Amino acid sequence: MSGSVSQHNVGLFPVCYRIGTGQPGAQSLALNLLVSTPQQEVTGTAAVTQATNPPLDVHSDVWGEYTYLTVMKPGVSKILITAQGNHGGPGCNSIVNFRVHLVVGTDWKEGVANYQYLNGTQWVEVNNVPAHLQPVPSHVLPPFEPGPVIEPYRPIMPLYAAPIQSAIASGDLAQMKSLARLGKQQLEQLPQLRIALESAKKELSQLLSR
Repeated sequence: MSGSVSQHNVGLFPVCYRIGTGQPGAQSLALNLLVSTPQQEVTGTAAVTQATNPPLDVHSDVWGEYTYLTVMKPGVSKILITAQGNHGGPGCNSIVNFRVHLVVGTDWKEGVANYQYLNGTQWVEVNNVPAHLQPVPSHVLPPFEPGPVIEPYRPIMPLYAAPIQSAIASGDLAQMKSLARLGKQQLEQLPQLRIALESAKKELSQLLSR
């Protein structure tokens, strides 16, 4: 994967999928992705291989996005990963030689993929192939200093009066401790928030007066 990961980008976690039937001699897709939860984007690498004569070996630098496919109960929600790839990444003039649509569960573990790859001058399409999450190799981890750990599905708790009062009424000690910690953090950041808000107001007034 070309380029580097910003040290200020938080909410990153790697996933590695082995996509294929697993049968001896069958075609296999190794999809290694770094997931950015703030932007809901993915970047990484893809390798389509098969023990044929001549052997199949198509490598790509991959980029794309993911979205949540939410359905009403009792349906099951899914995650759709859509990506494409080439040699060098999105900033390169290289032609696209790989595309993938991968649907996995909300735990990111199992799913089904449709993918295409350019084998010389011909596009080859592979549909409805099972995908399985694999252990992450050490070389897949991003080259950046560790930052705050953000879980993929960490719930968002707005710190308003209602959640605090609800926690007090329920007697939930763990939730009250969590809210107290979040409240302290927000109060400590309040002066910076006020300064930033004033700067935003000034900038907005200048833009509106033009």
